[in-house]
Amino acid sequence: MNAPTSWLFTDNSRYSTRSRLLFIGLSFAIGIATFLLYLAVWYACRSRRNQLQNAERAADLEAGAASPEPECRGMSDTAIAALPTFKYEVPAVVPGAVADDGAQEAPTAADCAVCLGQVEAGETVRRLPKCAHLFHAECVDAWLRAHCTCPMCRAPVGPPAAAASKKDGTPPAETPGTAVALPPV
Repeated sequence: MNAPTSWLFTDNSRYSTRSRLLFIGLSFAIGIATFLLYLAVWYACRSRRNQLQNAERAADLEAGAASPEPECRGMSDTAIAALPTFKYEVPAVVPGAVADDGAQEAPTAADCAVCLGQVEAGETVRRLPKCAHLFHAECVDAWLRAHCTCPMCRAPVGPPAAAASKKDGTPPAETPGTAVALPPV
């Protein structure tokens, strides 16, 4: 059987095998001590960072309790169902509308910013009352369960009656067939 040819086990070294093993053991111990020191520093920094974040959260909660407008985490199903829903119709071509090149403009279909799909004629859509953005009803319902803002402009979504009032405070005149609230699906 051949003996290993490593520097550790060669017989012609001026250091004894015992001192070489001692050197390797000390090197290993120093490496472990360095790693444990790193873990201790990391844990101390993490604990300090968590304390600072908890203090910031507590300050935010105290400030939030005093603020008149609480943070909104989503809308209830009844509030979502109260928003106007209707069947989408592609807008008709306006006879006077002419593009820059002289051709008549074709009507463009609306896009749903939640699913990034086009809204086709006959699909159920929901128009948000404050900003008048239009989305597939299923898409915006899922969004509004998690958020209380418009997916496009982040305007707060409120009750339709409050958002649809005129500047002087009187409610607008109802036009039949524009928006009919459907029961939740």
